[in-house]
Amino acid sequence: MWEYFWSDMAFDFVKGLVAGGASLALQAVAPSAVRAVKRLRAHWRARKAAQERKFATPQRIDRKVWRWLRR
Repeated sequence: MWEYFWSDMAFDFVKGLVAGGASLALQAVAPSAVRAVKRLRAHWRARKAAQERKFATPQRIDRKVWRWLRR
């Protein structure tokens, strides 16, 4: 009976060490991963907005504004 107990105990101990190490690694990498995702979303939105501005129809400018600017 004891021969099974110690092997199971060692297996559970190693499993706990691996799970704990993975948890610590994930907590260490998570902040930089979140920043990278935010930068990617901002870049994607800026690119999409630039495309929309490129293909948008230009608005007509009132001529009175141009007279005021020439003064």
